[in-house]
Amino acid sequence: MEQENQELLELLQKMLKENEDANRQLKKQLFYSKILACAGCVLAVIMAVVFLRIVPPLLVTMDTAVEAMNQASDAMGQATQTLELVDETLAILDDALNDFSGLFDEQGLVVQSSEALSEAMEKIESMDIVSLNEAIRNLGEVVEPLANFFGRFR
Repeated sequence: MEQENQELLELLQKMLKENEDANRQLKKQLFYSKILACAGCVLAVIMAVVFLRIVPPLLVTMDTAVEAMNQASDAMGQATQTLELVDETLAILDDALNDFSGLFDEQGLVVQSSEALSEAMEKIESMDIVSLNEAIRNLGEVVEPLANFFGRFR
């Protein structure tokens, strides 16, 4: 009976030692889990800060790009109208060159050309070249940061 007690005591001591080893392993596991949880929280905070710092300026940049594109489109429309007027003037000049005798008539080339050139000059003067240049400059300023931003992902 004493031998059975001795075996039982040894078995209990062995179980106690295994239980202590398991507790140590669980404590290590808990420590590493806490470290990973803290790292995850720090990473989430960093991602939120980066997101809040990058997205609003990116949206402002996109709005500026859209505005610059609209200004450039308007300026291109004005330039197209002016070029159409110049084409009409050139067509009138071409027709008038074929009929040299009608150059100085009341409805001759000189009168028509001067009227057409006056209209063309009015159109050219009405074009806001400064705004066109500014729109192109704004577009360049907007596209360059976007190109740099998207170029980082290549």
